[in-house]
Amino acid sequence: MSERTDFDENKKSEDNDNFDEQQFITEKIVNKRKKRWLRRLITFVFVIFCAVIFGLVARYVFLVSGGAMADILGIEIPVYRDTVYIYKEKTPTPTPRPTSTPVVPKNTPTPTVTATPKIVATPTNVLSETPGIQPSPEVTATVTPEVTVTPSPIVTQDPNVTPSPEITITPDPEDKLAVVVGEVGDEDPDVEKPVYSYSKFMEEVMQVTEIVNGCIASVDGVSSGISFLGDVYEIRTNTTGLVVAQDGVDVLILTDYASLEDSETIEVTFNNSEKTYAGKLYNYDKDLGLAIVGVSVSSLEEEMFQSMQYAVLCKAEDIENGCPVFELGRANGYPDSLSFGIVSSRGNRYEVKDAEITYFTSNWQNYAGASGFVFNMDGYVLGILTHAIRANEEDTIPCFVTLCTLEDEINILLNGKKLLYFGILANAIPGVIRENGGVEYGIYLNQVMAASPAYVAGLRVGDVITSINGEKVSSMQDFMNVLSSSEATQALNVTYLRGYAGGSKEMSAYVILQSK
Repeated sequence: MSERTDFDENKKSEDNDNFDEQQFITEKIVNKRKKRWLRRLITFVFVIFCAVIFGLVARYVFLVSGGAMADILGIEIPVYRDTVYIYKEKTPTPTPRPTSTPVVPKNTPTPTVTATPKIVATPTNVLSETPGIQPSPEVTATVTPEVTVTPSPIVTQDPNVTPSPEITITPDPEDKLAVVVGEVGDEDPDVEKPVYSYSKFMEEVMQVTEIVNGCIASVDGVSSGISFLGDVYEIRTNTTGLVVAQDGVDVLILTDYASLEDSETIEVTFNNSEKTYAGKLYNYDKDLGLAIVGVSVSSLEEEMFQSMQYAVLCKAEDIENGCPVFELGRANGYPDSLSFGIVSSRGNRYEVKDAEITYFTSNWQNYAGASGFVFNMDGYVLGILTHAIRANEEDTIPCFVTLCTLEDEINILLNGKKLLYFGILANAIPGVIRENGGVEYGIYLNQVMAASPAYVAGLRVGDVITSINGEKVSSMQDFMNVLSSSEATQALNVTYLRGYAGGSKEMSAYVILQSK
C-alpha cells in the first residue's frame, strides 16, 4: 500500500513539474513570440504609412516646382501624346483671327486703277504697247487737222498745181487705215479683260494667302560662337516653319533640318502672333532634310491655341505644269515675303539613303537665304523649298520637295519615331538592263552602304530588288511604303536578281532593319 502511494505521489509531482514547464513555455516563450510578430507587423505598417506620406509630400513638391526638381535630379518626365497625322484631302477651314479683318481693304485698291489713266493720258504709246487697247477718239482728232490744214496753203500759193486728186488720194488711205486700226478697239469688254484678269488673280492670291497665312511660322535657330579675341557672340539662322498638327503636348511644326542642325536653342514666332515662343527640336531626319519643331501647348494663350491653323497637303495629281502657285515665308530671302508664279516642271527625282525625293520647280528666281512653302490656289501645300537639291549648276532655279510623296515619313516623325535604316541608294531599272536582262520590274541598287543591314545580308551594287515579304516592288515609292510600315529589328525577306550577262539569277536574303 505504501509503494502504491509513493508511486502516485511521484507521478503527481512529475505531472506537476510537466505542467509547470508547459505553463512556463506558454507564458514565456509562445507569448513572447506572438508579441514579437505583432511588433514586427506594427513596425511594417508604420513604415508603409511613412512611405506613403513621404511619397505624397514628394509628389506635391515635385508638381509645385514645375519640373525644376526633375531637371535638378535629371529625371525625364513621361508624357502621353496623341497619335497624330498630317492633314490631307480636306479643305482648310481657318478659324477667325483678329488680324484677318483689316486685310480686306488691301485687296480693293489692287485693281489697276492707276493703269487706265496712264493709257488715256498717253494715247500715242498705247497703240504700240498694247494693241488690244484702242482709244478711237484720240486717233480721229489727230488725223483730221492734218488733212484740212496742209492742203489750203498749197492751193493758194501755186495755182499751177491743180491736181486735187493727189491731195485726196494720199491722206485718205492712210487715214482710213488708221481709223480701221482704231475701230478694232470698240469692244470695250475685250479691251479691259487683260487688266481685269490680272487684278482678279492678285485678289484671289491675297485671299488664299490670308487663309493659309496662319499656318506659317518663323523659326530661329540660336547658337553661340567665340571670336579670336575670346568674345562670345550670338549666331542666328532663320527659316520658315509649317504648322501641321498638335499631339496634346506640343504644337508640331515642319521645317528644314539644315537651318537648325547646330542650334542650341530654338525660337518660334507664329504669323498670327507677335509673341516669340520657346521651341525644341522634337524629331528630324537628316537624309530627307526635314525636322519637326515642338512648341509646348501650355505656353500658348487659350485664344492663340483655339485659333491655331494647320496645313493641309495636296494630292500628287494636283501638281501639274503651269498651275498657278505662290510661296510664303522667306520667298525672296527676307522674312514674311511672297512670290507667285507657276509650276515649271514636276516629277523630278533625287536619290537619298533608303528613299527617293520627288521635287518640282517654279518660274521665279531662287534667292540666297530663301525658305518657304508652296501653296496652290485652293490653299493646299505642295512642297518645301530646299537648297540641298539643285536643278542646275548655277542654282538659279528654286527646287521644292513634294511633301505628299513623303506623307508616311512625315507622320512617323510627327509621332516621335525614327525612320528605319536599310542601307541602299536605288532608282528605277536602267533601260539597258530592262532590255538585255529581261527584267520587267524592280529597283536597281546604285550603292550599298558598308556595314548596313543590306550589306550584311549580302546585297551588292547592281542587284535588282523585285519583292519584299512577297510584295512586288516596282518603284522606290513601293520600297519606301514597305519601310514605313515596318518596325525596327524586323527581318524582311528580300528577293533580288543578280547577274545579267549569262542570265540573271534569283536570290533571297533576310535583312534585319535598324533605326537611324
